[in-house]
Amino acid sequence: MILRAEGIQKRFDTRVVLRDAGIEIVPGSITLLLGANGSGKTTLANILATLLSPDRGSITVDGEPLSRRRTAARRSIGFASHRPLLYLGLTPLENLSFFGGLAGVPSPARRAMELLERLGMAPFARAPVERFSRGMLQRIVLARALLTDPKILLLDEPYTGLDETGVAVVNEVLRDARERGTGSLVITHEPERVRPLATRVLRMHAGRVEEAA
Repeated sequence: MILRAEGIQKRFDTRVVLRDAGIEIVPGSITLLLGANGSGKTTLANILATLLSPDRGSITVDGEPLSRRRTAARRSIGFASHRPLLYLGLTPLENLSFFGGLAGVPSPARRAMELLERLGMAPFARAPVERFSRGMLQRIVLARALLTDPKILLLDEPYTGLDETGVAVVNEVLRDARERGTGSLVITHEPERVRPLATRVLRMHAGRVEEAA
């Protein structure tokens, strides 16, 4: 699956966040996107994840307009936001089972447990999420992004709050995704964590995506 954005523009009130931004995520790639706070990285990620609409520009999936494949695209794109977006009163198993059911995942509870085991969170499967540390929440957010076995993986600040073990878990997910032909986009202020895995390094500057020096 190839996800391509071209000529993306987005403004909030009078502030222009993205101006003619473009990016392409291809199978088996890991793209690292750098940039200062407020440069538009998260806005672009939200647009790619179909959670936000651009003011101008085009987004295509395998050459077809995203608007024609929006439902299918949402199932094929896994997005781990820097915000947890979880129900804090529920357990990881309950959260993932619920979101898996909404996404049409077969046997969502079983899939949830598979991911919790893979990410080292099975011992906490039935503990309330509201008690979790930031790093533990980050692993659950990653599990949610993986529920549908996505073809595109968008990770926005995935290393926040993680210790070295957690970092290794995220990087193992990225390696596996690359080997399975999934295209990944990683937005982070800790580039040293993922740079050795990256197949391409880009930078957001002045609302545009550029090749990093």
